[in-house]
Amino acid sequence: MKTFTTTLLLTLLFTTTSLAASLEARHYWGKCTPPSYACKADNSGWLVCNVDGTFLDGGVCNKGTTCKTINDLPYCV
Repeated sequence: MKTFTTTLLLTLLFTTTSLAASLEARHYWGKCTPPSYACKADNSGWLVCNVDGTFLDGGVCNKGTTCKTINDLPYCV
């Protein structure tokens, strides 16, 4: 039972964190036109414009790199 409870709590934590990141991206950036890409506000990764016109979390830059916009596209450098 303890393993099930731990697994359930971790699943809820992951889901909540993912949802919060997604909502943060939507709130901060608002509407977009696909295909659009942008660096996150803290330059820790990038956002991708979804077909419904909202930015979604596209990924995280590797340790030691930050997102920079080069030729209108985000790159982790």
